[in-house]
Amino acid sequence: MGIDLGGTKVEACLVDETRKILARKRRPSEPRLGGEKVVANILELVADTAAGTPYEAIGMGTPGTYHAGDDIMYGAPHTPLYEKPGLISLLGAKLTVPLIIENDANCLALAEFFAQCYGKYETVMAVILGTGMGSGLILGNKLHRGPNGNAGEIGHSSIDINGRLCGCGRRGCGEAYLSGPSLTRRYKNLSGETLAPQEIFGRFKRGEQNALVLFAESFRIMGELFANCVNILDLQAIILGGGVSNIPLWYDGVPPHMDKAIFGIPGRRIPLMKAVLGDSAGVLGAAFLGLRAMGLMEF
Repeated sequence: MGIDLGGTKVEACLVDETRKILARKRRPSEPRLGGEKVVANILELVADTAAGTPYEAIGMGTPGTYHAGDDIMYGAPHTPLYEKPGLISLLGAKLTVPLIIENDANCLALAEFFAQCYGKYETVMAVILGTGMGSGLILGNKLHRGPNGNAGEIGHSSIDINGRLCGCGRRGCGEAYLSGPSLTRRYKNLSGETLAPQEIFGRFKRGEQNALVLFAESFRIMGELFANCVNILDLQAIILGGGVSNIPLWYDGVPPHMDKAIFGIPGRRIPLMKAVLGDSAGVLGAAFLGLRAMGLMEF
Protein backbone atom coordinates (compact mmCIF):
# COMPACT_ATOMS: atom_id res chain seq x y z
CA MET A 1 0.00 0.00 0.00
CA GLY A 2 1.25 3.46 -0.90
CA ILE A 3 0.02 6.69 0.71
CA ASP A 4 0.67 10.26 -0.43
CA LEU A 5 -0.11 12.67 2.41
CA GLY A 6 -0.71 16.24 1.28
CA GLY A 7 -1.96 19.42 2.84
CA THR A 8 -5.39 19.16 1.19
CA LYS A 9 -5.76 15.51 0.18
CA VAL A 10 -4.44 12.06 0.98
CA GLU A 11 -4.19 9.43 -1.73
CA ALA A 12 -3.63 5.68 -1.50
CA CYS A 13 -2.86 2.93 -3.98
CA LEU A 14 -2.59 -0.82 -3.69
CA VAL A 15 0.02 -2.55 -5.85
CA ASP A 16 0.97 -6.16 -6.43
CA GLU A 17 4.45 -7.69 -6.58
CA THR A 18 4.78 -6.67 -10.26
CA ARG A 19 4.14 -2.98 -9.37
CA LYS A 20 0.74 -3.07 -11.06
CA ILE A 21 -1.77 -0.69 -9.45
CA LEU A 22 -4.79 -2.69 -8.27
CA ALA A 23 -6.73 0.17 -6.71
CA ARG A 24 -6.27 3.88 -6.15
CA LYS A 25 -8.41 6.31 -4.16
CA ARG A 26 -8.17 9.72 -2.50
CA ARG A 27 -9.99 11.85 0.03
CA PRO A 28 -9.46 15.16 1.87
CA SER A 29 -6.75 15.05 4.54
CA GLU A 30 -8.37 17.85 6.64
CA PRO A 31 -5.38 18.93 8.78
CA ARG A 32 -7.39 21.91 10.05
CA LEU A 33 -9.43 19.40 12.10
CA GLY A 34 -6.37 18.06 13.96
CA GLY A 35 -4.06 15.08 13.97
CA GLU A 36 -6.64 12.53 15.11
CA LYS A 37 -8.84 13.45 12.15
CA VAL A 38 -5.96 13.18 9.67
CA VAL A 39 -5.06 9.73 11.01
CA ALA A 40 -8.70 8.63 10.88
CA ASN A 41 -8.93 9.80 7.26
CA ILE A 42 -5.80 7.85 6.36
CA LEU A 43 -7.03 4.67 8.03
CA GLU A 44 -10.44 4.89 6.37
CA LEU A 45 -8.80 5.51 3.00
CA VAL A 46 -6.47 2.53 3.41
CA ALA A 47 -9.37 0.24 4.30
CA ASP A 48 -11.43 1.54 1.40
CA THR A 49 -8.56 1.10 -1.06
CA ALA A 50 -7.69 -2.40 0.14
CA ALA A 51 -11.36 -3.46 0.09
CA GLY A 52 -10.52 -6.65 1.95
CA THR A 53 -7.35 -7.48 -0.01
CA PRO A 54 -4.49 -8.32 2.38
CA TYR A 55 -1.37 -6.14 2.25
CA GLU A 56 1.96 -6.55 4.02
CA ALA A 57 3.52 -3.07 4.24
CA ILE A 58 2.65 0.61 3.85
CA GLY A 59 4.93 3.27 2.41
CA MET A 60 3.94 6.90 2.91
CA GLY A 61 5.22 10.05 1.26
CA THR A 62 5.02 13.21 3.37
CA PRO A 63 5.56 16.91 2.54
CA GLY A 64 8.42 17.12 5.04
CA THR A 65 11.20 14.85 6.30
CA TYR A 66 10.28 12.63 9.23
CA HIS A 67 12.79 12.25 12.07
CA ALA A 68 11.87 9.15 14.05
CA GLY A 69 13.98 10.07 17.08
CA ASP A 70 12.00 13.28 17.59
CA ASP A 71 8.77 11.87 16.11
CA ILE A 72 8.50 15.12 14.14
CA MET A 73 8.14 15.90 10.46
CA TYR A 74 10.52 18.76 9.64
CA GLY A 75 10.21 21.02 6.62
CA ALA A 76 6.44 21.15 6.07
CA PRO A 77 5.80 24.89 6.63
CA HIS A 78 2.70 24.94 4.41
CA THR A 79 0.88 22.55 6.79
CA PRO A 80 1.94 23.45 10.37
CA LEU A 81 0.00 20.55 11.91
CA TYR A 82 2.37 18.10 10.23
CA GLU A 83 5.33 19.67 12.02
CA LYS A 84 3.86 18.95 15.44
CA PRO A 85 5.22 15.85 17.20
CA GLY A 86 3.25 12.62 17.38
CA LEU A 87 1.34 12.43 14.10
CA ILE A 88 3.36 9.61 12.54
CA SER A 89 3.62 7.55 15.73
CA LEU A 90 -0.13 7.91 16.21
CA LEU A 91 -0.71 6.48 12.75
CA GLY A 92 1.87 3.72 13.17
CA ALA A 93 0.33 2.60 16.45
CA LYS A 94 -3.00 1.97 14.68
CA LEU A 95 -1.51 -0.16 11.90
CA THR A 96 -0.76 -3.87 11.93
CA VAL A 97 1.89 -3.77 9.18
CA PRO A 98 5.22 -1.92 8.88
CA LEU A 99 4.99 1.79 8.01
CA ILE A 100 7.87 3.29 6.00
CA ILE A 101 8.03 7.09 5.77
CA GLU A 102 9.78 9.08 3.06
CA ASN A 103 9.74 12.63 1.73
CA ASP A 104 7.20 13.02 -1.08
CA ALA A 105 9.85 14.31 -3.51
CA ASN A 106 11.82 11.10 -2.97
CA CYS A 107 8.67 9.13 -3.72
CA LEU A 108 8.20 11.08 -6.95
CA ALA A 109 11.84 10.41 -7.86
CA LEU A 110 11.41 6.67 -7.31
CA ALA A 111 8.24 6.40 -9.35
CA GLU A 112 9.48 8.45 -12.29
CA PHE A 113 12.93 6.83 -12.28
CA PHE A 114 11.45 3.37 -12.74
CA ALA A 115 8.86 4.68 -15.21
CA GLN A 116 11.21 6.39 -17.65
CA CYS A 117 14.87 6.30 -16.61
CA TYR A 118 15.80 2.83 -15.32
CA GLY A 119 18.29 1.18 -17.67
CA LYS A 120 18.94 4.49 -19.46
CA TYR A 121 20.09 6.90 -16.76
CA GLU A 122 21.36 6.04 -13.31
CA THR A 123 21.94 9.49 -11.80
CA VAL A 124 18.74 11.53 -11.86
CA MET A 125 17.06 14.37 -9.95
CA ALA A 126 13.28 14.70 -9.78
CA VAL A 127 11.82 18.07 -8.80
CA ILE A 128 8.33 18.85 -7.52
CA LEU A 129 7.12 22.31 -8.55
CA GLY A 130 3.86 23.09 -6.81
CA THR A 131 2.92 24.85 -3.58
CA GLY A 132 6.58 24.43 -2.69
CA MET A 133 9.69 23.14 -4.42
CA GLY A 134 11.25 19.84 -3.40
CA SER A 135 13.45 17.28 -5.06
CA GLY A 136 14.61 13.68 -4.78
CA LEU A 137 17.84 12.10 -5.95
CA ILE A 138 18.63 8.77 -7.56
CA LEU A 139 22.40 8.29 -7.56
CA GLY A 140 23.84 5.13 -9.07
CA ASN A 141 20.35 3.59 -9.35
CA LYS A 142 19.85 4.06 -5.60
CA LEU A 143 17.62 6.48 -3.73
CA HIS A 144 19.96 8.94 -2.01
CA ARG A 145 18.36 10.49 1.05
CA GLY A 146 21.41 11.27 3.19
CA PRO A 147 21.84 10.40 6.88
CA ASN A 148 19.05 12.78 7.93
CA GLY A 149 16.81 12.37 4.90
CA ASN A 150 17.51 15.93 3.72
CA ALA A 151 19.52 15.28 0.57
CA GLY A 152 18.35 17.13 -2.54
CA GLU A 153 16.64 20.13 -0.94
CA ILE A 154 17.36 22.40 -3.89
CA GLY A 155 14.18 24.39 -3.27
CA HIS A 156 15.93 25.84 -0.24
CA SER A 157 19.28 26.44 -1.88
CA SER A 158 19.72 30.19 -2.27
CA ILE A 159 20.38 31.77 -5.64
CA ASP A 160 20.61 35.24 -4.07
CA ILE A 161 21.40 35.66 -0.38
CA ASN A 162 19.76 39.10 -0.47
CA GLY A 163 16.85 37.94 -2.63
CA ARG A 164 13.17 37.28 -2.11
CA LEU A 165 11.96 36.09 1.29
CA CYS A 166 11.08 32.38 1.34
CA GLY A 167 8.47 30.66 3.49
CA CYS A 168 11.30 28.91 5.33
CA GLY A 169 12.53 32.30 6.60
CA ARG A 170 15.65 32.54 4.43
CA ARG A 171 16.18 34.72 1.36
CA GLY A 172 16.76 33.84 -2.26
CA CYS A 173 15.65 30.21 -2.14
CA GLY A 174 14.67 28.58 -5.41
CA GLU A 175 11.19 28.05 -3.97
CA ALA A 176 10.82 31.79 -3.42
CA TYR A 177 11.00 32.27 -7.20
CA LEU A 178 9.71 29.10 -8.86
CA SER A 179 6.90 27.60 -6.77
CA GLY A 180 3.32 28.25 -7.86
CA PRO A 181 2.58 30.87 -5.16
CA SER A 182 5.96 32.53 -5.84
CA LEU A 183 5.21 32.88 -9.56
CA THR A 184 1.88 34.46 -8.59
CA ARG A 185 3.56 36.91 -6.19
CA ARG A 186 6.26 37.86 -8.70
CA TYR A 187 3.67 38.51 -11.39
CA LYS A 188 1.70 40.71 -9.01
CA ASN A 189 4.86 42.72 -8.33
CA LEU A 190 5.13 43.33 -12.09
CA SER A 191 1.48 43.89 -12.98
CA GLY A 192 -0.50 44.52 -9.81
CA GLU A 193 -2.74 41.53 -10.66
CA THR A 194 -3.01 38.23 -8.78
CA LEU A 195 -3.14 35.31 -11.21
CA ALA A 196 -2.50 31.56 -10.95
CA PRO A 197 0.52 30.26 -12.90
CA GLN A 198 -1.66 28.75 -15.64
CA GLU A 199 -3.39 32.11 -16.10
CA ILE A 200 -0.01 33.82 -16.37
CA PHE A 201 0.92 31.23 -19.00
CA GLY A 202 -2.21 32.24 -20.91
CA ARG A 203 -1.04 35.85 -20.81
CA PHE A 204 2.38 34.71 -22.07
CA LYS A 205 0.80 33.00 -25.07
CA ARG A 206 -0.94 36.28 -25.92
CA GLY A 207 2.37 38.14 -25.76
CA GLU A 208 1.60 40.15 -22.61
CA GLN A 209 4.81 41.93 -21.58
CA ASN A 210 4.74 41.22 -17.82
CA ALA A 211 4.23 37.50 -18.43
CA LEU A 212 7.08 37.48 -20.95
CA VAL A 213 9.38 39.15 -18.42
CA LEU A 214 8.35 36.78 -15.62
CA PHE A 215 9.00 33.60 -17.58
CA ALA A 216 12.23 34.88 -19.16
CA GLU A 217 13.61 35.56 -15.68
CA SER A 218 12.28 32.23 -14.39
CA PHE A 219 13.97 30.28 -17.21
CA ARG A 220 17.32 31.78 -16.24
CA ILE A 221 16.80 31.16 -12.51
CA MET A 222 15.76 27.55 -13.03
CA GLY A 223 18.56 26.96 -15.54
CA GLU A 224 21.22 28.26 -13.17
CA LEU A 225 19.81 26.33 -10.22
CA PHE A 226 19.63 23.07 -12.16
CA ALA A 227 23.12 23.61 -13.63
CA ASN A 228 24.46 23.96 -10.08
CA CYS A 229 22.98 20.54 -9.31
CA VAL A 230 24.50 19.04 -12.45
CA ASN A 231 27.89 20.51 -11.59
CA ILE A 232 27.76 19.11 -8.06
CA LEU A 233 26.22 15.69 -8.74
CA ASP A 234 27.07 14.99 -12.41
CA LEU A 235 23.39 14.37 -13.14
CA GLN A 236 22.33 12.63 -16.35
CA ALA A 237 18.69 13.82 -16.38
CA ILE A 238 16.24 16.05 -14.49
CA ILE A 239 12.51 15.33 -14.19
CA LEU A 240 9.87 17.95 -13.40
CA GLY A 241 6.65 17.04 -11.60
CA GLY A 242 3.95 18.86 -9.67
CA GLY A 243 1.27 21.24 -10.89
CA VAL A 244 3.63 23.96 -12.14
CA SER A 245 5.47 21.41 -14.30
CA ASN A 246 2.37 21.27 -16.52
CA ILE A 247 3.31 24.65 -17.99
CA PRO A 248 5.05 23.52 -21.20
CA LEU A 249 7.39 26.52 -21.43
CA TRP A 250 10.02 25.06 -19.09
CA TYR A 251 11.10 22.26 -21.41
CA ASP A 252 12.28 24.60 -24.20
CA GLY A 253 13.00 27.72 -22.16
CA VAL A 254 15.22 26.33 -19.41
CA PRO A 255 17.73 24.00 -21.18
CA PRO A 256 19.61 26.76 -23.08
CA HIS A 257 20.37 28.54 -19.79
CA MET A 258 21.24 25.27 -18.08
CA ASP A 259 23.52 24.16 -20.91
CA LYS A 260 25.53 27.41 -20.81
CA ALA A 261 26.07 27.10 -17.06
CA ILE A 262 27.16 23.44 -16.94
CA PHE A 263 30.87 23.09 -16.19
CA GLY A 264 33.21 20.45 -17.54
CA ILE A 265 32.88 18.38 -20.70
CA PRO A 266 31.74 20.75 -23.47
CA GLY A 267 28.54 20.10 -25.39
CA ARG A 268 26.80 18.06 -22.71
CA ARG A 269 23.00 18.17 -22.91
CA ILE A 270 21.12 17.19 -19.75
CA PRO A 271 17.51 16.33 -20.67
CA LEU A 272 14.78 18.17 -18.78
CA MET A 273 11.93 15.65 -18.75
CA LYS A 274 8.27 15.97 -17.80
CA ALA A 275 6.92 13.48 -15.24
CA VAL A 276 4.91 10.84 -17.10
CA LEU A 277 2.87 9.46 -14.21
CA GLY A 278 0.87 12.60 -13.47
CA ASP A 279 -0.53 12.88 -9.96
CA SER A 280 -0.08 9.15 -9.35
CA ALA A 281 3.70 9.49 -9.19
CA GLY A 282 4.15 10.20 -5.49
CA VAL A 283 1.70 7.58 -4.25
CA LEU A 284 3.20 4.91 -6.52
CA GLY A 285 6.71 5.73 -5.30
CA ALA A 286 5.42 5.40 -1.74
CA ALA A 287 4.10 1.92 -2.57
CA PHE A 288 7.58 1.01 -3.83
CA LEU A 289 8.85 1.65 -0.27
CA GLY A 290 6.54 -1.13 0.89
CA LEU A 291 7.72 -3.45 -1.89
CA ARG A 292 11.34 -2.82 -0.89
CA ALA A 293 10.52 -3.60 2.74
CA MET A 294 9.08 -6.92 1.51
CA GLY A 295 12.25 -7.69 -0.46
CA LEU A 296 10.53 -7.28 -3.83
CA MET A 297 12.40 -4.16 -5.05
CA GLU A 298 15.92 -2.85 -4.68
CA PHE A 299 16.83 0.81 -4.74
